[in-house]
Amino acid sequence: MIFYPDDCPIIACSTGTLSNTAIAVIRLSGFSDLLSLQPYFSFALKKVKPRFSHLTNIISNHQIFDNGLLVFFPKDKSYTSENVLELSVHGNQLNIQRILDLFINSAGFRAAHPGEFTYRALKNKKLSLSQVEGLDMLLNANSNLMLTQGLDILQGELHTQYLSLYDSFLKVKAAVEISIDFSDDVGEEQSKILFDNSFSHFSKILDSLHARSEGNVSSLLSPEVVLVGQTNAGKSSLFNLLVKQNRSIVSNIPGTTRDYITELIHIDGTNYKLVDTAGIRESNDFIENIGIHRAFEILNRAFFKILIINPFETNSDYLDKLSGVEFDILFISHSDIDDFYKATSLLDLSKIHANFIASASLENGSIGPISASHFLLGPIEPFSKYGPIGPHSQSAPTEPKLEKCSGPIEPLVKNHLSSKFKALTSNSPILLDRHRQCINTLYLKKMDFINKINNINDIAIVSSELNIFSQYLSELIGILSPDDVLNSIFENFCIGK
Repeated sequence: MIFYPDDCPIIACSTGTLSNTAIAVIRLSGFSDLLSLQPYFSFALKKVKPRFSHLTNIISNHQIFDNGLLVFFPKDKSYTSENVLELSVHGNQLNIQRILDLFINSAGFRAAHPGEFTYRALKNKKLSLSQVEGLDMLLNANSNLMLTQGLDILQGELHTQYLSLYDSFLKVKAAVEISIDFSDDVGEEQSKILFDNSFSHFSKILDSLHARSEGNVSSLLSPEVVLVGQTNAGKSSLFNLLVKQNRSIVSNIPGTTRDYITELIHIDGTNYKLVDTAGIRESNDFIENIGIHRAFEILNRAFFKILIINPFETNSDYLDKLSGVEFDILFISHSDIDDFYKATSLLDLSKIHANFIASASLENGSIGPISASHFLLGPIEPFSKYGPIGPHSQSAPTEPKLEKCSGPIEPLVKNHLSSKFKALTSNSPILLDRHRQCINTLYLKKMDFINKINNINDIAIVSSELNIFSQYLSELIGILSPDDVLNSIFENFCIGK
């Protein structure tokens, strides 16, 4: 295990340690007796009322270190199931460190490891493994979806469903045991009804969880929005427009962006990683080719894909390279240049699959940071979610025409992005990979059990087959806690939690 196997009292600051704050919370856990800490407080600790705030000076050898509040949580009502003391002190980082040093050097405490308070809660059975994973998700969430699900696993609806699944399984086992031990008293028909009803309830809960565990959700955990296109198409200009600053270098020199650049953008409660990639073209430059290779790697895994095409510099070979990718938005840039429509009409857009296609015009650059607008290329039908102009759609006009639909590019991108995220998360998918694996395995075991049970007449064999479920159910709710799983979880925890 990653933590020291000792029971020493531990101490840590549970609030931010990167900058000064008005208030900081210092937590102490694992001390045997509150009164043993009396030398460090001006307030009479024998008068402390558990779970109430008390104003005190923090002192040592008649020197006042700070003035703040203390709250005592006795071990039967604390987070760690140990005696816990929380100190609210002034949040100057020097002040925090001085108080930490006081208790470490003089009172027998040691600095806590990241997540050690929660590890002690798990060890002392105040939390299950699945609840710890929910807490991990809550602490590291980058979207409202992850925040909500973290709370649900910690103490909400999802945790309740896990417990209900386990409880319903125990009732299935009980029904089988009744059939074995009390078949003469209960009767064969009543035993079968009891088993069928309990198994049906178990199956219903499992099916509900399984429906939320299907599909690939890896891109929802840290959704990436990737901008792809050839050199000088306007990727960096669009990147700067979306992040509202000149973060990416904009130049008319081809190949300015040789590696990808990332920034976070926040839209409707979710943090997205916006990625500006190297321009895709044929190049003999070794470094530039590495950047192009990375661009394709990011494109393949990205949640939301935006392709930007300069119709004046696009050829059939370039479109062929991107023909296997489904893009969310295709911008055809440089619409402010003469002969734009003629150049666009020569593009074979049947090779590109995109859910939305628009031309882009602007004030400053191909897609400028000051102002930019889009115009939907018509007709609308060929640019549906089923693909752009191609063999399954109406034929395109020889010269694209501008529809009435137009407006700023930034809200267009954000609306499409937000709509896709909401659509893919509408059924509240279960995000934790370990939980998804356990649930999917349980579901497959259940289907196998249903196929077998019709050919089994011996109730003892039925009981043996049911035992297969026990291990996976125990892992799901955290009765079993493999060390490799614990190590993986606690690597993400912050100090003081």
